[in-house]
Amino acid sequence: MRKIIFSLLGICLFSSIAHAETNVSYFHNSVRCATCRKMETWSSEAVKNLPVMFESVNTDEPENKHFLTDYGLYSKSVVISDSQSGKWKNLDKVWNYVGNEQEFKMYIQSEVQNFLKDVK
Repeated sequence: MRKIIFSLLGICLFSSIAHAETNVSYFHNSVRCATCRKMETWSSEAVKNLPVMFESVNTDEPENKHFLTDYGLYSKSVVISDSQSGKWKNLDKVWNYVGNEQEFKMYIQSEVQNFLKDVK
């Protein structure tokens, strides 16, 4: 009985980390307004139940400056990236939804789910 449970747990654990190499990153600099902080919070909340890792990255820090050119960033941005495939996508429409939390989160979730389908 225990072996079956551990086996089933192993399958569940494996499926939950199947896309652990996929990150959703909120890129910002040191100067942050209320809207920018809101975008970070909403982005994090939008992906908390998805099989991705969320991170907040300050591009003013020397070790993170390369992301500006890597992803062509010019403003606060949300980027989905997959370390295994090397694919990435800048969610450039986030600014269209900063006035509506539900639409913002739905946009993030939809884009992440579509991205995960593409990298399978």
